Amino acid sequence: MLSWQIKEAVRLAMEDSDVLLMLLDLVREDDVNTKVRALLALYEVLKGEDGETKLLVINEGFDAIISALKSKEPRLVTKSLKVLSALVEGFPLRKEEFLKLVDILVELVKDPGMEFASIEMAELVTKLTVAQPSPAVRSKVAWLISSDNPRLKGMGLRLLLNIFVFTGDPKSFKTLLEGASELLLSDDDILVDFVLDVLAEALQRGVPEDAMKVLPRVLSRVKRIVARSDDFFIRSKAKRLARMGEEALYNYYRSRPEEAKNTLHRLVLNGEYSTAMDLAISLGDEFLIKWLSKTLEKEGVEEFTPRVQVVGGPRGGSAGVVEFSPPAPSERQRKPAGITVEKFSDVESIPSLERVIEEGDAEALLDILRSRPDSVREIERFLRSGDPGKRSNALWTLSRLVNRMNNGEFELLYPLIPTFFDVADSGNPWERNKGAKILAILASKGGRQDILEKMLSLLPEHPVPALEFFSYYFIYTWDEEAVSRVLRFLKGALSNHELQFSALMVLDAVTMWGIRPEIDRESFLPILEGLINSDDDEIRKVARRVMERFKTA
Repeated sequence: MLSWQIKEAVRLAMEDSDVLLMLLDLVREDDVNTKVRALLALYEVLKGEDGETKLLVINEGFDAIISALKSKEPRLVTKSLKVLSALVEGFPLRKEEFLKLVDILVELVKDPGMEFASIEMAELVTKLTVAQPSPAVRSKVAWLISSDNPRLKGMGLRLLLNIFVFTGDPKSFKTLLEGASELLLSDDDILVDFVLDVLAEALQRGVPEDAMKVLPRVLSRVKRIVARSDDFFIRSKAKRLARMGEEALYNYYRSRPEEAKNTLHRLVLNGEYSTAMDLAISLGDEFLIKWLSKTLEKEGVEEFTPRVQVVGGPRGGSAGVVEFSPPAPSERQRKPAGITVEKFSDVESIPSLERVIEEGDAEALLDILRSRPDSVREIERFLRSGDPGKRSNALWTLSRLVNRMNNGEFELLYPLIPTFFDVADSGNPWERNKGAKILAILASKGGRQDILEKMLSLLPEHPVPALEFFSYYFIYTWDEEAVSRVLRFLKGALSNHELQFSALMVLDAVTMWGIRPEIDRESFLPILEGLINSDDDEIRKVARRVMERFKTA
């Protein structure tokens, strides 16, 4: 078939299935030029055809098209991808064809020589779905999502959206948001553009309640793209997605002010300050913004100074943050939270521990601990230093570090546990708070039961550090036995003026999980009613919050 005959071949193939079968035979020819022309004609045929024609092509020519795709000859690859895109658009594949196609796409994505076909592959995956999502299909999608290759992970998220999210599965939606949030930090513009499209389609379907807590982090990273991307089209997509995210958050939290505050509290505890401020401003609640600002000030986050730029707010809601002021000197050249820094190739390339701690660089500190575990002794010297500045810098960096560590890395800090107990018993409230928070994370996420037991034993004699510890511990985990023991102590502590606020913060953390049977409401309601009339404004606010939970339980 010559090039000038393609148009006539398309017309005949659309009228006669025998001509269509002849086109498929030409795709099997050895001559590359013949294959290319046949694929061109086939693409034009499939663009506007119905399911019957597509089923015929799948039954009689799918393997031939796949063979052309596997050839890795550039012209055949791009033409085959376009044919397959037209074939699967609005037409779910059977399990066998779906799995076969995905496996080939995986090989193409992993092959650096196939970069030229990235856009065509993305277009195909966007349309690809399956008629029956069998366990084998779910397993394949899960494997893609767990891949270390960002583009394979992106492919998995798209297929998750196409196959499972549209069924209304909230767990799949949450997985999609978490995975997309990670990929938005990529420097790969093609991948970021692809993920923005995935998120936009997902948000159009509505965000399930179980997935709503992940959305603030996604929104914050989308706004970072708006502020920093050099690509006009990517910025435009990100702006549109930011508006969608703000509207979803606004519609969800406007009738749940208490839940909004708890979410902000959790973000602050995890060191996600910009995400917390983004959420507060998106909700347009002046009280929440003021409360958050005060909380950040208490946390010592002086360098956090957001600059607001208006981007169409949601239905009367406030503007969203889409840009941030330049970071403080200690924040420059630091990768955003969530990015895994490259491992240092040798000891000489690792920055000095003192500089890392002075700059508050948690990622660099983790790299130092991985490469030189014995550097923990030098960190201990900072924590026990007579210089308050060195102590506070070390505590600040470590408190950020524990939020970035995975379960297998907590043991790097185990030698510091005795020092953290000393810090938690400090007369300096800020240092005491940071020490208690670090211990709470090591106990809850690091599985150190001995820390929990020691804190329980400290309650009678050293209640202040123990209460600080439990005000964080019960946010990170629910421990029925520990809750029962601590609640017995709280009944008396809430009547002690010196312990009142710390004890109330523990009760606040416990009731975040709901008013469970372990909580004796009849004992605590009279105490809370008294605290609501306290002269201390902060105590009144927390007491009201906890009281509301008791009333609505």
